[in-house]
Amino acid sequence: MRVSATILAAGDSARMGEENKLLLPINGVSIITHVIQTVLDSQLTPVHVVTGYDHLNVRNAIPNSVDKIINNENWESGMAGSIYTAISTLPGDVSGNMIVLGDMPNLQVQTLDVLVTEFIFHDGDRIIYPLYNNRQANPVIFPKKYFKEIFTSTGDRGCKKILKQYPGDAVGVPVESEEVILDCDTKDDYFQLINKPKDHV
Repeated sequence: MRVSATILAAGDSARMGEENKLLLPINGVSIITHVIQTVLDSQLTPVHVVTGYDHLNVRNAIPNSVDKIINNENWESGMAGSIYTAISTLPGDVSGNMIVLGDMPNLQVQTLDVLVTEFIFHDGDRIIYPLYNNRQANPVIFPKKYFKEIFTSTGDRGCKKILKQYPGDAVGVPVESEEVILDCDTKDDYFQLINKPKDHV
């Protein structure tokens, strides 16, 4: 069973100020590079990255081993458009797709693989997400049967809407690490990430 990954790297980091949060360094390596390398080291395949705002600079930070880089020229319309853009390019033999936020550099390979294993355990038929302190976290795997609904989603909450709409079809996987809730929207978030770095790139 094949589970792909869509890494979202198209936003303009509005809450960060003038800096592009994805290009901020942690241990000398940009946030987006950390995220992508973790995904590449996992069971997920193929790996697609969606860029948009600051496309050229973000693209330069993307490892050459990703399967596809997609520039969403309409990135301002919201996250759902970027997800649609990536999923529409996936090969037909993919059973599910993990949506990975590009600003979560503390994600670990082991965590991603645990989510994939749970997805396979449920025969690729359930939405799989990490559960931290009874809180729904990221990243989330969506089965292929929900791709059509994702295609019709809009704005920044399309996939969350699907998750809430089908709670009986979703499985939360307990994760004891904060990595699944630590993202980087503000400068305070960034300083917190610096103080809780990953052990490896």
